[in-house]
Amino acid sequence: MAREFLESGGYTVIEARDGAEALKRVEKYEDAIDLLVTDMVMPGMTGQELSTRLLQSRPEIRVLYMSGYSETSRRGVCARRLLHAFTGETFSRWALLRAVHEILKQS
Repeated sequence: MAREFLESGGYTVIEARDGAEALKRVEKYEDAIDLLVTDMVMPGMTGQELSTRLLQSRPEIRVLYMSGYSETSRRGVCARRLLHAFTGETFSRWALLRAVHEILKQS
């Protein structure tokens, strides 16, 4: 659903089933990647582990975590990296596109 929402907003999406697949796809992708949209909890590695690994090779990537975690858990992650934002697991097309737009307009 998130892929469909993002593509309908004009964004190019590289979709992956899990963190390991995401790392492989990013490694092969030669163009710039502006944003990682990831869940906090995934098979094999967390969204935070994925973003840490991607930021080593592509430090310009911004990150949008999707999470059903409590506000307290969210604040702990946000405090560590200012470019992170959150949206709930259940979200509307408009809310996701607005969050992506807000993150991407930051310099």
